[in-house]
Amino acid sequence: MSGSFCPSVRHWPVPVLLALSVILFNCGQNTDSHSAAAASEPPGKQSPANTQQQPTATEASLALFEKRILPLLQSPKPSSCAECHLSGVDLKDYIRPTQLETFSSLVSAGMINVQQPDESKLLKFISRRPPQPGLITEKIRQQEYKAFRAWIQTAVKDPQLLSKKSKGKPIGPQLPEEVIRHARQDRVLASFIENIWTEVGRCAACHSPDLNQKQVKKHGDQVSWIILNDPQATLNYLRDADLINTDQPAQSLLLQKPTLQVEHGGGQKMVVGDRSYKQFRRFIDDYAAIVQGKYAETNQLPKPGNEVSVVTDIWLKLEGVPAKFDKQLLQVDLYRATDTGWSPYRVATSDRPIFGPKNLWQHSLSLTAPRDSKWAQQINHKQLPPGRYLLKLYIDQNSKLQQDYTAELGKADFVGQVEIKSRWRPGYGAMTKARFPAP
Repeated sequence: MSGSFCPSVRHWPVPVLLALSVILFNCGQNTDSHSAAAASEPPGKQSPANTQQQPTATEASLALFEKRILPLLQSPKPSSCAECHLSGVDLKDYIRPTQLETFSSLVSAGMINVQQPDESKLLKFISRRPPQPGLITEKIRQQEYKAFRAWIQTAVKDPQLLSKKSKGKPIGPQLPEEVIRHARQDRVLASFIENIWTEVGRCAACHSPDLNQKQVKKHGDQVSWIILNDPQATLNYLRDADLINTDQPAQSLLLQKPTLQVEHGGGQKMVVGDRSYKQFRRFIDDYAAIVQGKYAETNQLPKPGNEVSVVTDIWLKLEGVPAKFDKQLLQVDLYRATDTGWSPYRVATSDRPIFGPKNLWQHSLSLTAPRDSKWAQQINHKQLPPGRYLLKLYIDQNSKLQQDYTAELGKADFVGQVEIKSRWRPGYGAMTKARFPAP
């Protein structure tokens, strides 16, 4: 090789030539193996320069929406909202069929904070819980919260989503605020306590587990529908045991059994149209309407009663009741003596059919008071102050309460009054007695 600084290979020593041949052979083997390996790799993995690209913000948020948010919309099960709302509010109300619709609507409604995603109002709504949350519902709540938090945090980074404005109808519940509040579980429970729980004393002998061992032995545990000291658990049991019929409220066993419209081993505990029946119907009718979603406007909501009451163990007996009134409903209203006369409102009442053959009527008293009055704050002690009282008597001689349970006995049904003085000791054996007024 004329002109080259490298001497001719023919003049290299033999040991050098042998070593060089081995090196070249090994290099050829390595090159072939690398080429074969590269040929077997997918095109995207043949070199670092072809590594798979990261998903865009739109792709990432859409994947989360389809995997974790849409299933909440499509699920037949109620959301964690049901723990605080009997009806009217559901997490599904805040989800639209597409990510773009959902995100833009939530932002427009102020439910997503694009600057501080973790401060979004929707996340705060989901994280709300009642004082005693259920274990199952708490698990559902955590799943919902984590799903929406992950999606919101990703979605607010997507310029395409941020640029879109909502064009559809407002997202979320479309009911008036008053209707939503009316269906809250805590308000429903308060109504149950006021209308039914205050009356369960008349049912306790057969249906309370601390008193009904004989009935349980004969009929089974299902007769114990009263859960001691727990009105919420009692309401849950009445619902789960189908004692409340939300499709046909008047056909509820909780009404039909104590009125003997169907067989009841405990006998008659109330009459259609009496005060207890009115209270039971007030709650059951309202509860059914809420469950069925029948309240759409504020003016459809029932107005609260003007009076509150509580059953006591104070008994009153009327003797000398004419036999002609047998089986007719007698109502007695009590008015307390004051410095200026009789109290302007009744302080106690009771109603029950007359037992004509023995010319008597007897029943326990319920203390009554105008709602929000001072006396209303005292009646839960279930005590009636001793002293003079005026008893006004009414008899449903035309069965008008049977025809219209919402009717009230008034002047046309008045049959007389009598003054008595009593210490009003509780207990059947300490019953206060009075004579039916002469005609």
